[in-house]
Amino acid sequence: MSRLVRVELTRLLWRRAVLVLLALAVVLPLAVLGLRLYDTHTQSFDDLVAENGSYVLQDVEGCERHPGQYGVAGAENLTLACQQVIAGWYGNSPLDLVEEREAGGGVAAILLITMVLLLAGITFAGHDWNTGSMSNQLLFEPRRERVWLAKALAVGLLAAVVSLAVLVAFWTGLWAAASVRDLTIPEHALSAGYKQAVLGAGFATGSAVFGYALTMLLRSTVGTLGLLFGVGFFCVVIVAGVLGLGGGLERAMPWGNFYAYAVGTYEYYDYESCGFGADGSCGAETIGRGASVVYFSVIWLVVALPSLLSFRVRDVP
Repeated sequence: MSRLVRVELTRLLWRRAVLVLLALAVVLPLAVLGLRLYDTHTQSFDDLVAENGSYVLQDVEGCERHPGQYGVAGAENLTLACQQVIAGWYGNSPLDLVEEREAGGGVAAILLITMVLLLAGITFAGHDWNTGSMSNQLLFEPRRERVWLAKALAVGLLAAVVSLAVLVAFWTGLWAAASVRDLTIPEHALSAGYKQAVLGAGFATGSAVFGYALTMLLRSTVGTLGLLFGVGFFCVVIVAGVLGLGGGLERAMPWGNFYAYAVGTYEYYDYESCGFGADGSCGAETIGRGASVVYFSVIWLVVALPSLLSFRVRDVP
């Protein structure tokens, strides 16, 4: 089996389209890193005012009149504290590793590398079906389960190595920048970032194999991309937009579960279920990482098992 996996790895790395996608899997997350470092670079308040006009000064004056509303009540230097808060409103906030993990570049990097590696898995399987080379491959290894599993392992191994290396480099870059800028790094912030990198690599790897399995089932690159686009369009536009069911069905939507997996929890409000009591308040619903793992595992198995079983029994052109 190991020899077959090595052969599939070699075939995978010979695909120029896959090599381009692997390059994008490296470049895009590192581009996010560069953008986050640029957006959080040190900028004087005078420069901020020069770029954005008198609105910045008006916001600072409002903060000084009502410091409690801006979370700076009791600050020793109220003007400086207000300037820092308002600067963050205009995109000039200092690098914060906790913020990067929860709502910054960390989630974006995982999302980008996942999408690219998903396409790599689709491209790898789709090429075999589009060129008709699958039947030739089965002449050398007629046991179809071994062929399917070897291809899946090759895709998974390559995706795991690339995604883990890139995401670890991403968080190392954030830590290095924070250290060079002499910023306070909260306790466990870096270890939490590396944990997110490992989790993100696992998600990207599973997505790459998912793309491979779905394409092996549909036997068409275009069909796979069309199905994924159609499902995404239905969830985002039809269900959440036109039908107005986003709140009630948000637990079943991919984005909330993805965010819960990457960060740990995802909170949302189901406004349709709000009570009409005196306060009219709505309770927050929470999706945990465990629930998101179950969610994506079920989707993965629903595709992978029929894909393997179908490959065993269907005719290969």
